[in-house]
Amino acid sequence: MFLLFKFTIFVLKMDRSLLSTFLEIMSAGSLLAAAERLHISQTAVTARLHSLEEQLGCRLFVRNRSGARLTPEGERFAPHARQLLSHWEQAQQALREVDVERPRLAVGAETSLWNPLLSRWLAWMNQQPSACRLDARVDEAERLGEAVQQRQLDAALVHLPRYHSALQVELLLEETLLLVETPHRDGPLYLVDWGPGFAEQFEASLPHEREGASHCTLGPLALRAMLDGGGRGYFRQRVVAPYLHSGELHTVAGAPQFSYPIYLQYRREDDRPLLNEALAGLRQLAAEDAQWQL
Repeated sequence: MFLLFKFTIFVLKMDRSLLSTFLEIMSAGSLLAAAERLHISQTAVTARLHSLEEQLGCRLFVRNRSGARLTPEGERFAPHARQLLSHWEQAQQALREVDVERPRLAVGAETSLWNPLLSRWLAWMNQQPSACRLDARVDEAERLGEAVQQRQLDAALVHLPRYHSALQVELLLEETLLLVETPHRDGPLYLVDWGPGFAEQFEASLPHEREGASHCTLGPLALRAMLDGGGRGYFRQRVVAPYLHSGELHTVAGAPQFSYPIYLQYRREDDRPLLNEALAGLRQLAAEDAQWQL
């Protein structure tokens, strides 16, 4: 009981933003990248890190020109930071649970999957007789997988799943990345960051194409720039289908195609009828035609 009391006091004294900032630096690999993700200044990130290190009495990162890496103390603190933040979020959610009559489902998806999959899934669930309270989250695949594992989310849609003995990973859709180009207009090759799997396949198939390419982390930016100014690039087949139909884009003959699957992940032991109904509805929606966006 005394240890639980000390744990509670520690969490209450510590600003939760310090934990979030610590985890963001660890994930991003640098204070600058963490600041960009958190939409705050690098000075604020540095101040938060200093405050956390002072409370813990140790250094958590070694910083140099290449970024920031965890110290041995930081590595030992990392799993506790995740647990502390997770417990606090669960406590906040529990205090918000005022409508005990209606069950709750929390689902998530990567940014590229919110439209139409996540949006249509939410609309479908709201139309069911067994309507429940719904929470939706858009985030990176690694964070979504961790949220499902820690019971913050009931299910998530990702391209690169998190494998764990507690998680069920199910192939929902098999997408294809096509090399398309604007007809009668020259332009650069736009390389979208489709993840490490695509990068490895692209390098093996088209090793010389990377030279002089324009790199984009956001697919819509690359596609819009290409449609406006000409060029070529790899994009998801469902997304470029309307442009291929209208003639605004053509496929590049003979170019390799790459697989880009969509996975559904949820906890293996979670056998609630409400979740099973929601997952069945998602599978049905995935099999239907819809207007896809990046």
